[in-house]
Amino acid sequence: MNNTMTKDQKKTAVTGDIAEMLKLIDAFGNLLKRETAALVAYDFKTVDALQSEKRTLAGKYQEQAQILSARRTDMAAVDLGLREKLLRARAQFTVLLNDNLRALERAKNSAGRLIERILDTARRAVINERHTHYSAKGHTGAYKSATSSLSVNETL
Repeated sequence: MNNTMTKDQKKTAVTGDIAEMLKLIDAFGNLLKRETAALVAYDFKTVDALQSEKRTLAGKYQEQAQILSARRTDMAAVDLGLREKLLRARAQFTVLLNDNLRALERAKNSAGRLIERILDTARRAVINERHTHYSAKGHTGAYKSATSSLSVNETL
């Protein structure tokens, strides 16, 4: 079998690869829109449910990008309109990806502030807690637990 492709065969192959990339960009972009909307709404169940599909699409996107990169020289044979369509789709995808990354960062920071607030409240509760004790004569007394051991597990 001859591994040498004609110019038309190369054009057909790279055109198919571009079409596949456009489908992936559309599917991945729609997923990113859904995930970003869920992050903004603090709907973490939806975010979690999308992760498997997101990993799958990210892997396929990477594979297809490598295929197109390997066929860079064959791209010149593709119609200018199709190449421009791919460039526009990739630019729009980059905007969606950046929006998604910002939403993820905001959610991460928000969760971090919430966790810090919870830990701070727990620390204060331990420090401000009063304990009652009895003396040898049976009298009661109270003391703050500031001298007691403070060990709040801060690993989440």
